[in-house]
Amino acid sequence: MPNPTPVRRRASFVFLPPVVAATVGISLLVQGAFGQPNFELLEERAEQRELAGWVVPTLELTDYLYPRLATGFAGSEWVVVNKLRPLSPLDFEPQVREIRSSESLDNSRGLELRDVAATALEAMASEMLFQGAGQMFVNSAYRSYEYQRVLFVDKVDQYGEAEALVRSAKAGHSEHQTGLAVDVSVPAQGCAIMQCFGDTVAGKWIAENSWKFGYIVRYERDTTSITGYTYEPWHLRYVGIEIARTYANNGIHTLEDFWGFPAAENYPEIAESTID
Repeated sequence: MPNPTPVRRRASFVFLPPVVAATVGISLLVQGAFGQPNFELLEERAEQRELAGWVVPTLELTDYLYPRLATGFAGSEWVVVNKLRPLSPLDFEPQVREIRSSESLDNSRGLELRDVAATALEAMASEMLFQGAGQMFVNSAYRSYEYQRVLFVDKVDQYGEAEALVRSAKAGHSEHQTGLAVDVSVPAQGCAIMQCFGDTVAGKWIAENSWKFGYIVRYERDTTSITGYTYEPWHLRYVGIEIARTYANNGIHTLEDFWGFPAAENYPEIAESTID
C-alpha cells in the first residue's frame, strides 16, 4: 500500500491570515483612538446653523419617486383611479376577503375588500360604535370589472348618460374595483347613500375620524370639478394611515390635489368633444 503524500502548505498560506488579522485589529484600534469625530466642533456648527435660521428641509411623501409611480399600479394602496386614470390592467382583480360582521359592523350582504382595507374598516366601525356614533352598515365594497360595467349601464338607463357620469364610474375607472373603496351607512340614522348622510351623527364622525384608520371621504362637497363626481359622504377610500393623516392635517380635499394630478371632471373623449 503506497504511503500517503503529506500535505504541503505554502508559507504565505500559513502565516498570511494571522498577519492580516493583526493588521485589521491594529487599524481598528488606531481608528478608535484617532478617528472619532470632533463632537464639540459638530455642536458648534449646529449652533451656528440654528442661529442663522437654517432649517433641515423635510420632503413630503409626494416628493419621492416611488410613491408617485405607485399611484399608477392597480395593486397599490396608493393607486389613483379617476376618469383620466384608468386601472392597468383595465379588468384588474384584487385579492379580497369578506368583511367580518360584528356588533359594530353589519355586513349581512357578505361584501368584500382587500384585507388591509377590511381590517381597517372593522377597527373603525368598532371605535365608531364605542363613541356612540352608531352601527356601521356596508352598502357596497369590491366590485368586479363586469359588475361595474353592468352597473354603469343601469345608471345610464335610470338617469341618462350625463347624470350617470357624475353618479357612477365606467368599468376600469372605479375605485370599488381596487378593493379599497367602500360605501357605508347607519340605517338607524337614515340618509343611507344620500348626501344628507354627511349631516348625521355617523356621517360627521366619519368625516372627522376616518383618517385615523387610513380612510378618507373620497368625494367631498364642492369637488366635482376635480374628482368628476358629486358629493358622496358615504364613499370611503382606504389610502393608508400615513397619507390619510397628511391629507387631514393639511386640509386637502381630493387625491388629485394631494398628488398634484390634473382635475378629472370628464373622460377624455367627453372633454375633447366640448372643445370649440
